[in-house]
Amino acid sequence: MDPSFSFQFFYLIFLFAFSLLSTAAVVFTVASLYTSKPVSFSSTMSAIPRNALLVLFSLVVIGVLFLVVHVYITGLWHLASVVSVLEPIYGFAAMKKSYELLKGKIRVAGVLVFGYLSICGLVSVIFSTVVVHGGDNHGVFTRIIVGGFLVGVLVIVNLVGLLVQSVFYYVCKSYHHQGIDKTALHEHLGGYLGEYVPLKSSIQMENLDA
Repeated sequence: MDPSFSFQFFYLIFLFAFSLLSTAAVVFTVASLYTSKPVSFSSTMSAIPRNALLVLFSLVVIGVLFLVVHVYITGLWHLASVVSVLEPIYGFAAMKKSYELLKGKIRVAGVLVFGYLSICGLVSVIFSTVVVHGGDNHGVFTRIIVGGFLVGVLVIVNLVGLLVQSVFYYVCKSYHHQGIDKTALHEHLGGYLGEYVPLKSSIQMENLDA
């Protein structure tokens, strides 16, 4: 996962939590002034812990929603990439086709995407801990070996992921009883390779007309 994306996510979480706490403090202060109750910093801060459970629950809900939406959009995006290669549609049309194909297979797609992101995240954490910031605990040779091994693992995971998403496309097509025209697919793939069918000569055309 992109570090800047993670930073933005945690920034939004912090901003939301701060917004809830500041709202509680302001509401308590205004209510105290309205009822002519003395207001002090300690009394205002005492109102905040009552909202700690609400803040915690809100953070959990936001985290779960973020994870679900992120996994769904990732699966939708990758399947749309496969659709744009294997079918003559692109852009939003490919996204719409991907959305239709995912119906009934969202749970399977979620498991696949979550597993892929989990493995990539684990590799990233180990790489950062051992290779990037492990100079005090690990030697240079160990860091090189571990770094090379983790890069190899990440390459294999990405290759397997590409293979899985290609197979998953055919699984979704089969689930929705959408046949695959091998002839049309062969011609469509031939367009990427610049293949063409030679035109018949004028002599051949005359023979056919005769």
